[in-house]
Amino acid sequence: MKQFYLIFIILFMISSLPAQESGGADKGREPHDEIEKLDQGSNLEKKQSKEISESSRERIVSGLKLLTIITANFGEDVPDSKNTLEKIRKDYQAALRYYYRRAYILSGKGIVQVDRDLSDILSKFAKSFDAKTQTLLNECADAISQQEQNQLVDDSKESGKQSSTVYIDITSSQQKLKIAYYQLALATDMVEGKRYYHSIVHYRIAKDYGIKILTDLKGTEADKKTIQDKYAKDLSDNRNLIYGSGSSAQPN
Repeated sequence: MKQFYLIFIILFMISSLPAQESGGADKGREPHDEIEKLDQGSNLEKKQSKEISESSRERIVSGLKLLTIITANFGEDVPDSKNTLEKIRKDYQAALRYYYRRAYILSGKGIVQVDRDLSDILSKFAKSFDAKTQTLLNECADAISQQEQNQLVDDSKESGKQSSTVYIDITSSQQKLKIAYYQLALATDMVEGKRYYHSIVHYRIAKDYGIKILTDLKGTEADKKTIQDKYAKDLSDNRNLIYGSGSSAQPN
């Protein structure tokens, strides 16, 4: 019964969200009398709103941290993502101000809006990550199959004839590709379940395996470095780092 009522409160808050101004610099700084007029609701509604604010905070903070990093690294892939990030930060700060001022109805409404906006922008990044991961793993499949084909041709040559192909053991890469595609499948499942934060985590793991595969399949250190340089931004992002922030990232 308690869970049903909590869902009812959330739906009520969502339906009343458009009435609130969004992104205002002074939200949460209104005089006490004005706060009391705006924060109308029964004691039970205030209690439920307080629980919504408290239960959502850890998820929102984690989402904001992730959004900050992927916006810095790949903001150009999602139009207006930097402005959206700034707006969400301001709205969340306002919701926190309401919470600490014990205006729990206003805080709860603000938190619900922030949660919805955060999910929306992460869904757009998840779509971008999916496209990049699909392309990367396709490249891995092509590279492995090409290497395997080259080795088959060399094995068919008459003995005594020297091969120009550098032999590379592809067994490890084959296994890594299976893992990468499994991670991609998990990411897709998370997207379908609207768990965009977790989908991005799995996309990152898949990309990390993909980059390692392409690196391993190169025969010289110079070629390996070319792959690492090409995907330097992805390598940093995979480790939850902002590219160019001073921390280097190398594939495992």
